[in-house]
Amino acid sequence: MRIGVIRYPGSNCYNDTVRYFGKENCSELWYKTEEIVKDIDLLVIPGGFAFGDRCYEKATDSFEYSPGKMAKDSPITKTILYSYENDIPILGICNGFQILTHLELLPGELKENDSKQFHSKKVECNYDCDELKGTTEMYIANYYGNYQCEEVNQENVFLTYSEWKNGSVNDIAGITNEKRTVFGMMPHPERNSIFKDILFKLIYNKESINRKINNLLQSEHISYKSTKKYLSEFYTEGNHVVQGPGENAGIVDIGDNYCITVRIESHNHPTFKNAFEGAATGVGGIIRDIICMGSKPIALLDFLRFGTNEHSEGLLHDAIKGIAYYGNTIGIPNVGGSLHLSEIYDKNPLVNVACLGIVRKENIIYGNALNEGSLLVLCGAKTGNEGVDSAIMASKQSTDEEEKNIQKADAYLENLLLDAFVEISDSKLAEGCQDLGAGGILCATTEVIKRGRDKTNLNLGCDIHLDNVPLKHDLDNYSILASETQERMLIVSRPENLSQIEMIFNKWDLEYNVIGSVTEKGSYNVYKNDNLVYHEDFNNFQEKENDLELTYDNSQYEIKNEKNLSLWEKYDHSIGCRTLKGPDTPGKYTILDIYEVNKKLVITWGDTVDICHKKMEELEASPLGIVNCLNFGDPLSCIGDFKCSVNLINKKCKELTIPVLGGNVSLYNSTNNENIPPSIVIVMIGIKKEGVE
Repeated sequence: MRIGVIRYPGSNCYNDTVRYFGKENCSELWYKTEEIVKDIDLLVIPGGFAFGDRCYEKATDSFEYSPGKMAKDSPITKTILYSYENDIPILGICNGFQILTHLELLPGELKENDSKQFHSKKVECNYDCDELKGTTEMYIANYYGNYQCEEVNQENVFLTYSEWKNGSVNDIAGITNEKRTVFGMMPHPERNSIFKDILFKLIYNKESINRKINNLLQSEHISYKSTKKYLSEFYTEGNHVVQGPGENAGIVDIGDNYCITVRIESHNHPTFKNAFEGAATGVGGIIRDIICMGSKPIALLDFLRFGTNEHSEGLLHDAIKGIAYYGNTIGIPNVGGSLHLSEIYDKNPLVNVACLGIVRKENIIYGNALNEGSLLVLCGAKTGNEGVDSAIMASKQSTDEEEKNIQKADAYLENLLLDAFVEISDSKLAEGCQDLGAGGILCATTEVIKRGRDKTNLNLGCDIHLDNVPLKHDLDNYSILASETQERMLIVSRPENLSQIEMIFNKWDLEYNVIGSVTEKGSYNVYKNDNLVYHEDFNNFQEKENDLELTYDNSQYEIKNEKNLSLWEKYDHSIGCRTLKGPDTPGKYTILDIYEVNKKLVITWGDTVDICHKKMEELEASPLGIVNCLNFGDPLSCIGDFKCSVNLINKKCKELTIPVLGGNVSLYNSTNNENIPPSIVIVMIGIKKEGVE
């Protein structure tokens, strides 16, 4: 722990503060220090009279009291502001609290005590911050201890006086800013050794970058912590299987050195917040999953579940517009899907999207980083605040919260990415590639490193430099890492291939930057202005399983399956020349012409493996595999249903020897403790048997 303690002349609390935090951890930061001090984990502004309260130009008999005025103007203030801008925690005690209000890093101001007297006594204080609650005694020593603030967000109050009254609004003794990076407190903790651990926990609570990153990586949407032990049992075998679950897409060999890639995803929660953007970005995201594999997308399918009230009708209309905009703009046909309506989906609409692609076997790109010194290159859109913590919100029950930072779609930009990556794939320039979806840069970089570690058994890690990330506007460090701005991709490149990759990006007018590199340090390091702002050993990134008690939701729902041909008229399913049988064909199937190998690809869908397989048999096709999208409510009330569904799918796949190639889990489709019914989408792909038309 590296703690910088600012020393102003005449401060009478500096020594006690250093002793409190540990002399071995503390560095003195003299108030005249011109150079910005970056290499610290915590900045402390101690209490004490003199410089903070007494305004003078030289030691004379003439001076005025003006709390924080001269401290505000001292050179060390540059370090205070730097720490604030880079999310380095700042703690101001008593006079330090005054300085932080003068700098406007904390709201409100500190005024003279009601008694117009200096107060020095032990008082009882209540601390309350999330799970940290309790009462303790601390000393106060102040003349300006009367905290006033016009608008107080009570969630930012971490310390209050129990009984002692001094006019402070709401008896506030300690308050933090909205980002929870700046803390001010009037009582002195220096003589309360018990409170030190509590203080550290308060400062490094959930809003610190470490806690935020941990929350993100352990969210259900990212970690699959409640479901992965069931998903790991899926039958995935097959001689034609090139890649099963665990990558950006499943891959099957169809002969003559060609492969089909397939992926299915959900974009449920964003669609409820903004149906057009939510559905459109759902399409964009799954297209990038296919592109990441070095594959060219050839078809889309959409499986929609919506409510029946007037609001739901509006959502459905906007979702269809979003799907049509994206698919039609980028030129990928929508060749099938389904629409189901029920009032149970009024507040939890489902948009499940599948995408298929084609790739030559030697051009496949995997989502991994394999070598020390490889470069991590970000390309596509500039990073903004869209979708920050969307993954965490998707791991909670839906609410009527105000729309916040919804991801925006730019299909034209994605089209450029598609063309560029086809060239990169054909030229075999990429060591690896990863779409930036849930969790943004953080999850994309950790995924490629973790896959590389598994494949090579090397102690791989990475260094990330946030200064190199192109930004739309100013963002804090965590937001840069976690943003889910769309139309971005991460490519892993050997240094010797970078110039060729740059030529391709320049050809397509794509913005790109090297944002990091692969190391053999075994750690994930994040830098800002050459300052290490986050460090973690990759061994600590192990996902935690959540062993839930098996529970079941026995509610009954009426669901209507709508043909609704007008839906498909919104999509151009005739793009190109592959669609032999499209969505207007009776029955739940589509046939595509894979003219590269002179074969016909059959796609069937339904909510059971049996339905898909029977249609395959009718069409005289040989199944190659399935992908599934499993939509459920709150896992606390339906994890038993989830397990049963997985077991049924797995049993049938084993019986028919049809492998699971991949899939998606969407939980927490629940509002006001009312779950959606288990809503399962299965897509099966197969090849028409030879000699069969």
